Amino acid sequence: MAYDIQLLLPPQWQSENEVYVDESGAEITHLEAHLYDAAAQRDSAMIDIYVGEMPADTTARDQSLSNYADIVGFDDEDPEDFDPVSCIRFNGKKAYVFEALCEDESPMMFLAQEVRQGVLAIICCAASAQDSLAGVVQLVERNLRVRG
Repeated sequence: MAYDIQLLLPPQWQSENEVYVDESGAEITHLEAHLYDAAAQRDSAMIDIYVGEMPADTTARDQSLSNYADIVGFDDEDPEDFDPVSCIRFNGKKAYVFEALCEDESPMMFLAQEVRQGVLAIICCAASAQDSLAGVVQLVERNLRVRG
């Protein structure tokens, strides 16, 4: 099932939506948005949102932990009880998050949230600095709506 991702952004942001079928056959709606910094000739912020049916036998927390393993990876020096995923309130519901650095050392925040019963949203925000990242996450929290 395709979902309608609505994210009201200031006019300087550029965004596009697409719907695709992943390798498991699930239909995924994707919104990608960028804030381009002409002086630096690169994006100063980005938002990626994926929405689809919650995979069977998993939770939003499981999805966040799995993505942490894929994006950051665990280290042999991590304690046995190391848990990089935190639970926060995001848009009035629990979200499971971790923070990391992008390849260019920009800070990023990854969130996995069950936005409705059986509907998973994966949200990744990045910015050129930590204070900018907080603003991007707040922008998403205030303006994100998922329908369908």
